[in-house]
Amino acid sequence: MPNEMSDEEIRREAIRRVRRKRGFFVHLTVYLIVNAFLWCMWSLSASGVFAGFGWGMHGTAFPWPVFTTVFWGIGLLFHGLGVFAFHSGWEQKEIDREIEQIKKGKG
Repeated sequence: MPNEMSDEEIRREAIRRVRRKRGFFVHLTVYLIVNAFLWCMWSLSASGVFAGFGWGMHGTAFPWPVFTTVFWGIGLLFHGLGVFAFHSGWEQKEIDREIEQIKKGKG
C-alpha cells in the first residue's frame, strides 16, 4: 500500500514532530536551569557561605549534584535520541497495519 498522505495528514504529522522537538527543548532548558541552580548551591555550601545558616556540607565537599546531572542527563539523552535519531516511522507503519486489519474485518 503506497503511503500517500493527504495534505491534512501531512500537516498533522508535521505538528506532531514539531511538538516532540519543542518538548525536548523544554526538557533541555529545565535540565540546564535546575542543574545550574543545584551546582551553584553546592558551590556556595561547599565554600562555607551557607555554613552560618546550617546549610553547609558539614566539612565535606562531595559534589552531590553529580547524581542529578548524570542520571537526569541519561534520561535527557534518551529523550533526544527518541526525538531526533530514532524516528523511523515505526508508529505510522503500525497504524497503517491496524487500519488494513480493521478494513479486512480482522480487527
